[in-house]
Amino acid sequence: MKKNSQLVDDAQITDAGKRTRTRAKLVEAAAAVIADKGFDRASLEEIAARAGMTRGAVYGNFKNKEELFLALIESRWKPILPPLKPGASLREQMRIVGRFVAKEAKERRKYAAIATAFQLYILTHEPMRTKLMEKNAAAYQWIAKELVKVIPAKELPMPPNQFVRVLDAITTGLLFTYFQTPDLITEEIFVAAFEALA
Repeated sequence: MKKNSQLVDDAQITDAGKRTRTRAKLVEAAAAVIADKGFDRASLEEIAARAGMTRGAVYGNFKNKEELFLALIESRWKPILPPLKPGASLREQMRIVGRFVAKEAKERRKYAAIATAFQLYILTHEPMRTKLMEKNAAAYQWIAKELVKVIPAKELPMPPNQFVRVLDAITTGLLFTYFQTPDLITEEIFVAAFEALA
């Protein structure tokens, strides 16, 4: 027979698993509704119904619609971190980045509507813009530190912290242009854009 503390631990594990599954189901439903309607027109009632749940289930797992939207973006739109090759020249590293971003663009195209809805939301909501700026600043700092472990700072055309921001800006621009005109933005274009930095 299990001890009481073991029963409590088992119950907590079961509850945590159920909560994780519920959140995942709500995020999946939010992805479908937001892809169809955009963020502003997507209602929590519709998201809950799509997930086969009540609105209470949404509020039991997320503080508000914005928190649910952030969970959706974090699950679908992870940072693109190409596998750089230690010892390779900057030109070769940029070719690796270009090919990797091109591959990611194809895979992320199915989330283009969600990503665009997020961009619009950021543009029209100052608190979200501030939150994103703080997250990006921390990410840029971390990526710059990791970058110089593979490419020495002296080989970069600008300071590492600036370089990673330029890489991000080029990546974002290429992704959204590719989403709009995939036949025009080929892998060669991705590679050429990053190679130009070398």
